[in-house]
Amino acid sequence: MRYQMPRRFLFPSLPVFVLLVWLLASGCGRAQVPLLQREGLFSIEYGKMEDQVGLFLDGSAVTRKTRLAMRGGLFYLASGYDNRIMEFTSFGDLLTLYFNPAQNPRPVMLRTGADGDRVSNRRAFEYPFNIVGEIAVTSESTLLVEDQVPDRVAVFDEELGVMLNRLVVRLDRTGRQIDYLGQEGIGGAFFPFIKSIDVMANDEIVVTALAPPRTIVYWFAADGTLLRRIEITPDALPVPTETAAAPLLESVRPDHDLRRLYLKVNYYVRERHGPAQRVESVDRLMSRVYWIDIDDGGYEGYVEVPRNVRRDSLFGSTADEQEFYYELIGAAPGEHLFLLSKESREQSQLLILHTSGQVIRRRTLDIDYNEIVIRDLNLSNTGILSAMFATREDVSIVWWRTDRLFEARQGR
Repeated sequence: MRYQMPRRFLFPSLPVFVLLVWLLASGCGRAQVPLLQREGLFSIEYGKMEDQVGLFLDGSAVTRKTRLAMRGGLFYLASGYDNRIMEFTSFGDLLTLYFNPAQNPRPVMLRTGADGDRVSNRRAFEYPFNIVGEIAVTSESTLLVEDQVPDRVAVFDEELGVMLNRLVVRLDRTGRQIDYLGQEGIGGAFFPFIKSIDVMANDEIVVTALAPPRTIVYWFAADGTLLRRIEITPDALPVPTETAAAPLLESVRPDHDLRRLYLKVNYYVRERHGPAQRVESVDRLMSRVYWIDIDDGGYEGYVEVPRNVRRDSLFGSTADEQEFYYELIGAAPGEHLFLLSKESREQSQLLILHTSGQVIRRRTLDIDYNEIVIRDLNLSNTGILSAMFATREDVSIVWWRTDRLFEARQGR
């Protein structure tokens, strides 16, 4: 018989032991999340020319919207400060301009309706926008633009307690106004404040409006027919039976393929601390994303949002923990929820969470908030995350190919 020598346990020398402890400590609090490469596509200068953009950057409060949409590799930038919508290629070439002629000079490089003898695929169209806001694009390149009506035609709604002064203009590829959408559909009553406009895979349109404390979602067919109006109130939010937590609705986003709404709800509890329990605090207990079937308006299910917690040391207590909260950006095809957590002034963490509860990917994104004055994110119909970053110098358009992080799962 063959005998094996017994293995001896060797203890590392003190410097090696210290190194091992340091490695454990640095990796225990939070696993290293890989960086997802950001691709800078193009930048836009500030100014009044057709390939420039106006932005309110004099130190005062930002009162008007600047929004980004991406569809089929084309980027649409809507500016409420000069009331124009610009369509760019991914290389930064300006293809189309929709503009208010009373607030913008006549385009020089683009063909307008008056230039009938010029042949060009780069066009400019006049439209009397009042105050441009949210924007979306259909598969047929129909442009959906939030516009704010003048105060003289706005209406105060006694029941909702808010001013009705928004509508959604639909413009075709030739710059012609098709119609406008209101609360009841084509030509309907004005909306209250519009939070977002989304276009589904089948070109159905979702307008999310705010009439505090209500959130109202209007779901339209592609032809503009109102399919469903869903009113979400604080007293209708689900409350877990196992805790006495108070729910607070943070955001509402539609699914891309399903007639479904996702609601991110945060739960808070009141706690007393200190001597004689005299100090009261309100702490976030947890977050969930629920989904509602728009056909019957009922809750179908939910998923817990994982916590993003960093512990400063290996042996630290929970008092040493720092938590970074996720915001719901949107939903990509295949029931993939995109959530973003700002971890520092330079970086954020992207979480792709399936409705089954499976964490598909975590990635670090470089977003330098030291330079950014205004930020707008857009999740495309194919799951590509794009962003508009306005700094003091210019406006940058970037994207992350997030669609590649879950493309193998699509169609399951």
